[in-house]
Parts: sequence; structure tokens; C-alpha cells
Amino acid sequence: MKCIPVLHKTGSVSSQRKTGMSLNVLLLFIFASLALAAQCPSLSTLQTELGSKLTKGSTIGNAAANAPRWSLFSAPIPQFVVNVTSENDVATTVKYSAQRNLTFVTQNGGNGWATTFDLRDCGLVINIGNLRQITFNADKTSALIQGGAGVQEMVNAAYANDTRFANPTCNCLGFLGAALGGGLTRTSGLYGWSVDQLLSANVVLASGEAVQVSNVSNPDLWWALKGAAPNFGIVTSANISAYPVPQAQNVAWQGPIVFAEDKLEEVVETINSLVLSPHMEIDFLLATSGSPSFKPTITAIPFYAGRAPAAKKAFAPLLNISSISNSATEFPYTQWSKFTDSFCEKGERKPTYGVSARKLDAPTWRTIYEEFERFVNAYGAAVGDSSILAEKYGVKKAVAIGDGTSSYPFRDVPLHIVVIPWYANASFDPLAEDWGNKIRDLLRSTDGLAQNSTYINFAHGDESLDTIYGESLERLQPLKKKYDPQNRFNQWFPLQ
Repeated sequence: MKCIPVLHKTGSVSSQRKTGMSLNVLLLFIFASLALAAQCPSLSTLQTELGSKLTKGSTIGNAAANAPRWSLFSAPIPQFVVNVTSENDVATTVKYSAQRNLTFVTQNGGNGWATTFDLRDCGLVINIGNLRQITFNADKTSALIQGGAGVQEMVNAAYANDTRFANPTCNCLGFLGAALGGGLTRTSGLYGWSVDQLLSANVVLASGEAVQVSNVSNPDLWWALKGAAPNFGIVTSANISAYPVPQAQNVAWQGPIVFAEDKLEEVVETINSLVLSPHMEIDFLLATSGSPSFKPTITAIPFYAGRAPAAKKAFAPLLNISSISNSATEFPYTQWSKFTDSFCEKGERKPTYGVSARKLDAPTWRTIYEEFERFVNAYGAAVGDSSILAEKYGVKKAVAIGDGTSSYPFRDVPLHIVVIPWYANASFDPLAEDWGNKIRDLLRSTDGLAQNSTYINFAHGDESLDTIYGESLERLQPLKKKYDPQNRFNQWFPLQ
């Protein structure tokens, strides 16, 4: 009871009013500050406030054309594009975005697709495409690559230095963007996945702090980055493994083999039964013949890192099937991915659906072929570039490297399938989505896995988090709260 009079004496009505006024002023100040932070700056303001802190040569624009995307379906729509020219610029831009409460996404090749992008009304793209340096060590067993380095330029640099990388297939991809999601590579049987090639990385965290990460420096973050990097930071450069091979030996036998429609089951069953040696990989593709007929085609694309005689022996079961045409031959390392160039065309709409699988089921693929045929026949040229691609990889090397080395969850899964309805007119969106979902459901029905699983770089965006991150999810989510408590990195299959 004695406390009450004391409080009244020191807290008179007048002083209480002053205290209340002070609190109101403080709250108004806080709300005004938050409103200012949330207010979208003009381009000129951004160029003044942020541009003045960037390296000479960096630019800021407000046209999405400055950062073209592979697919326009559900693509991020930025208010601004920041074209950086140094790794420090990335840190500076992340800090500024936090101060202004601006959403952002990092882009190199612009090939990532997902319905998870949402830059709201005032987001920006941090375009790291100018960060392209590639520097080999003395014996060509590793290289320091910047975040903007693309697959083709890396391949060219490696070939010129009598070495090779375990790189993704498509030339237009940014290496790190693909690798940090797992990184499917046709040389997985020899070297593991692309994510297994990382030796260390320079990373910008949500705070804007730049740190070096490896298995001895921030090892928990290192594990998380290798499979879920876009949730934790921006990798501005990384040291990765390279494998010395003289140019004369740096070759592979590969190419499309086209089959008649009545061979579908035999081809699928043969691919399914192939035991891949470390030098082997194979793709199975449903596409069309193109204009004018857009007739569905059935194609196998075998790959063998080595000479033709050994390749033909390894793929004899496939080659023994009567085919319409066979264009498989030897190519130097610089041309291994040339056949993907048409696939790399930017623009138009490609709502993509992915499924990972243990096996291919011939009856299911017959149904899928019929659904594909109906889709193409119904809409003709409008959807004539659509395709369904299954990729089968050797996984023994990846499994031997071990699950504990990265958060990539599907180390032992050999098949990854991607369904791509491809068209220009947005009015086709509902039709394409219905068809894509139908094909995905068919594939999942006989995938041979205990639960739905999808390689993140093939995913659509509507999958559950455990479908994407598998058994790694339970460990990833607490790490997300530790390294990005404000969820600043929230554009690519966000963990929270």
C-alpha cells in the first residue's frame, strides 16, 4: 500500500500527460519512419541514394527489359533493375534495400522459373550478370568464378586451359544459380552433382555483411547454401573444382536418336533398365517436329564422356532398337550443350512442372504421349514448342560423397523430369496449367518414390516444402531463422 502514494507523488497528472505526449510523439516518429522506409523511391532518388554508393559503371534502370527472363509466366516484375559491377555493390544494394524495406531478387541468366516470385509494388532485381571473372589455379584443378559466370563461357575457359567443370547442361544458365539448387550435370557419374564442386563461397547475408563460407567457416550455413542458397544469401563468387583433361581427350559421344511412335514402350523400358556407368547419362524427350505439322516426336539423347566405340558398346541396348534417325557422334567439350541453344530462347510463357523419380513406367508414358498428342493437335502452332523431358543420371558418385555434405535432398534419385507447355498468349495460361498438372500427376503416380519429390530447379512453385527440400527441411528452417530472421531472402521457394 505504501507504494501507491509514492507513485502519485512522482507521477502527477501533469507529468503523466507529458509522458503520454512523449510516447505519442515517439510512436508517431516510429510510424513515420516505417512509412518513409516503405515508400517507393523514384528512379532519380534511387540513382542518387544508391547509385552514388555503387562502383563506377554500375547502372540503375526501371525497365524489366534490362533483365529479360526465360519465361514470362509468373516472372518477377521489378520496379528497378540494379546492374552491379562489383561484388561489393551487391552488399551495398542489399543494405540499401533493407533500409528502404524494398523486396529484391538476384538474377544472372534469368532462367529460374517459379510462381513464388513476388516483388510487390516496389521491388528490384539485383542483376549480377556483369560479375563474370573466371580464374584458374596453377594446376587447373580449381577456379574462382564470380556469380555472373555462365555455363558456355566457363566451358570455353576450361577447354582453353585443358580442364573441365562438372557443369549443368544448358549453355545459357548461370553456373552458380543452377549449382546451388543441386546442379544436375551429365558428368555426375564421374564428379557428383554441380553442388558438390563448391569448395568455398563469398556470400552476402541479409544484413549486407559479406562473409566467406566453407566446410570450416560457418559450416552450418555452408550446408544450407548447397541446396537452398536463395533463402540465405547471395553467392557473389565461389571456388569450385575443375578436372584437368587435355583438349584431344575432352570429348563426348552424344546426339538425338529419333524413334517411331510404336517404339515408345521399348525405348522407355530400355532406358529404365540401362545401368549407367560413370561416363553415361541419357535424356528422353517428347517434343514436336515443328512447323508445319507439329507432329509429336520421340527422341532419346544418350551421352557418353569419351570416345564413340566405348559409347556405342555402353548404349548397345538402345542402339539395337530400330530408329528413324541417329545423329549421335563425337563432340568437343565446347559443343556438348549446343543442342540446347534453341531451348535457351528467352521470352514467351513456360509454366513448368517437375517430378523426380526412381523409374520410368512404360504404360504411364504411353498415356502421357497420348495426352501430349491431344494437347498439340488441339492447339497446333500455339503450343508447338512444348515438351516433356526426362533426364537419367548416374548417382553412385553423388551418393558416395554423402547426404551430410549438402542440403540438396535427392542425391540418390536418378530421374528428373520437366513438363514445359510453351506458348506466347497469356490467354492459354489456364489450359497450360491444367495440362501441366495432369501430366505431373501421371508422372507422380508411378515415380517409384515413397513421397512426392521435385528437384527445385524444375519445380513449379505450388509444391509443399517437403516435396522440394525433403529430409533437409527440418534442419533448414531453424537455420533460416538464424541467418535471415526478417526473411529478406523470400523469393525462391521460401522456407518461411
